[in-house]
Amino acid sequence: MSNVPKPNSLQTGEFKTFPEFSKLTFNDRKRYEALIAEYPPISNISFAGLKLWWDQLSGCAVARLNGNLVISYWFPGDEKRSGLSLIGTNKIDESMQTIFDYLREKGDPARLVHVPEFVLEKISQPDLYSCRGERGCDEYIYEVAKFYPMNHTTAYRRRRIRKFLAAVNEDRIIIRSLDLSKAENQQLLLDCQWPRRGINSIVGAFDECWEDTIRYADLLGLENVCIYVDGELAAYILYVQPADRRYIVLRHVKVDYRIPRILDYVIYRFAGWLHERGIAYVNMDSDLGLPFLRMFMLALGPSNYFRMYTIMPTLG
Repeated sequence: MSNVPKPNSLQTGEFKTFPEFSKLTFNDRKRYEALIAEYPPISNISFAGLKLWWDQLSGCAVARLNGNLVISYWFPGDEKRSGLSLIGTNKIDESMQTIFDYLREKGDPARLVHVPEFVLEKISQPDLYSCRGERGCDEYIYEVAKFYPMNHTTAYRRRRIRKFLAAVNEDRIIIRSLDLSKAENQQLLLDCQWPRRGINSIVGAFDECWEDTIRYADLLGLENVCIYVDGELAAYILYVQPADRRYIVLRHVKVDYRIPRILDYVIYRFAGWLHERGIAYVNMDSDLGLPFLRMFMLALGPSNYFRMYTIMPTLG
């Protein structure tokens, strides 16, 4: 989409009003998160999600419209996924028409991409729009209670966890968080040379994003859980906790597959870590349409989804 607006330099104060856009910077995190605090904890509209996935060549931009947000999702070379999205619950029909008119004037297709389901629910005249699901962008939601305590897990996973604990006694395991504002702790995670298989192969497909997640974890507001076996780092998980404190949004998981059955144990202990802190749900983001990732996420048994849609006017 050649005419998707590129961001202007961000001025101090409020974000710009559509059709002008403000570039989203690290300094805007708290201000941006305050704007989306009332919405469901969707990864694709989170500050970390935008900065990590959609800020290639500093292309991520936002604007205000009728008390809503307009997000410019722009990814170099990906015309299909690039475009404008509307996030909010105020005057949705009027706001969509304003955006469609703007796109027509620019010579671009009248469409919105990556629109969350909660926005669709506020459309007052649904017959005027065509809504197509974006299956690869739907975000998977899991209940923590399905993975902790032990008797809540599946029989298959219980067996694997018990076999793991038979080989690695729990007194050899330490679980803690690292201060990722420190360069030495960032480098500890980056230096992990673990087999690139399973969940690690998924991370490996997005090496640049993975590295940025670690290097900018503090600026992005990310938290972490690290699992040590015999004093050596054996797994780590990076996540963010949104305004809805019942949730966390998962960013990255990496494990040392040289230790048999470690992934099942990591899932179990991470669920325990969340349970102890009163967290009930995990948003594991989308599968991006990748077959292996989809199979893995479905096998974990999601309880719900945050669904995304492309919206176009039925006429014109």
